[in-house]
Amino acid sequence: MSEHRDSIYAVINIGSSYLSGMLATKSQQGRVLPLVAHRIPTNGCVRQGSIHNIEEAAQRIGSLLDSLSVSLPEEAKIKGVYVGLECRSMRSERYDAFIDLGPEGCVVTPDHLETLKDQVNDASYPGMTILSVTDPRYRCDGKREPNPRGVRCSRLEAQYLLIVARQNIIVNVRETIEDRLQLRLLGILPTPIAEASATLTMEEMALGCAYVNIGGGTTSVAIYQERFPVALFVLPLGGNNVTRDLTQLSIPLLESDAERLKVERGSMNLSIPRNQEIEATSVDGGSTKRFSQLEVNRYVSARVLEILSNVVSIIREAGCAESISKGFVFAGGVTRTDHFYETLRRLSPEYRPASLRRDIYEDGCDSGLIEAFMTEIALAYQAKEPGVTFELRSLSSLMDEEPSKPFAEPAKVAEPEPTQQSPKEETYTYTTISQPHGLDEDYEDDFDEDDEPQPRKAKEPKSKGPSLLDRLTKGFSDFFGAESGDDY
Repeated sequence: MSEHRDSIYAVINIGSSYLSGMLATKSQQGRVLPLVAHRIPTNGCVRQGSIHNIEEAAQRIGSLLDSLSVSLPEEAKIKGVYVGLECRSMRSERYDAFIDLGPEGCVVTPDHLETLKDQVNDASYPGMTILSVTDPRYRCDGKREPNPRGVRCSRLEAQYLLIVARQNIIVNVRETIEDRLQLRLLGILPTPIAEASATLTMEEMALGCAYVNIGGGTTSVAIYQERFPVALFVLPLGGNNVTRDLTQLSIPLLESDAERLKVERGSMNLSIPRNQEIEATSVDGGSTKRFSQLEVNRYVSARVLEILSNVVSIIREAGCAESISKGFVFAGGVTRTDHFYETLRRLSPEYRPASLRRDIYEDGCDSGLIEAFMTEIALAYQAKEPGVTFELRSLSSLMDEEPSKPFAEPAKVAEPEPTQQSPKEETYTYTTISQPHGLDEDYEDDFDEDDEPQPRKAKEPKSKGPSLLDRLTKGFSDFFGAESGDDY
């Protein structure tokens, strides 16, 4: 691996539930070859994608980097990192730049294109920091032009998409990485754009698609059209909302136990008997609790559907309802909820689970690693500057050194640390104690169309059928209509 010694990239992803990191190299074609990856829980130092406790975040990121550094030789040190961010205030801003070239027009030159770049570089938004600027979409005299250089026109326009976030959030990232950890902050990468760029196909980007990542503290929506991102939204909703809902069950739970209940037994399946129960036994055997599986599933289903409904609403409000003919690409921990995709099939949108494009990573990568660290690979793909440096060692130290294992064996995956529980907290093991039986007519699937009130149809041009978002909105209406008579 000596040929990669000057090109090892270090990335850290700041998530609401987990902090994760990766060291990776790249092929000559730019494909990512992961060397080592690790993930640890945030333990509350990150809230809705933003660093809340700087001191604790620095300690945990330092521990994460120590775990990554174990696989490096003694002379290799992590000196700089890229940070992936998906925080609650992150959003896109459209910026239009233009040049009038006179009534008779002239041929567009590189200087004209640089003038447009200078205009966008001067952009500012009160209280916000610009994290990235997308490639422009050009127009010559109002007509789309992929490459305007050499084209004669009277007016040259460029439309940019700027990704911004609140300044205080960026200040916390810089203080954590630069001041506390004494590392170079090589760049802050908007995680939703990095993920979408690595997962959407060229057809999806060209024809229109929405990339939706439902994480622990936030849900991001990146909309693409004509190969470019046209909008980005980050909603302060995610799997943590489901966890907090489950603390309000008929039998109260601590939040840590509600999280475990969500992960181990949570489902969106409402086609189960009402008498099916879950038995929760504490680790020390001191207490036992019983829950209705249907009650748990209804809490989970209601909140996840609310998140999806918010996604649809914000796409409509952005005026992009007709721009996503290729539907949705879903990612994030919430999408691993049992019966998530079965529920989507009933709601009738066009969708698929997210997966990295084959041109993003090198041959031979472990499939489990690719799935578990998709975000980190996407961030490494965007990295431009190596973060690992190699220090020269004296000849005597090299001669005295014991033979060691080869450098950077590919892709070591470290499992997340278990979250430590307070000694006073009770931790339960969840067991299904009644098996599903055939459903009576009274307990048929909540999606039974015979019992549903018919929602009002959205007005559409006579020449067009229902759009994808109309079908999805109708699915939400049908579902909530069918559920309106039941108690939660």
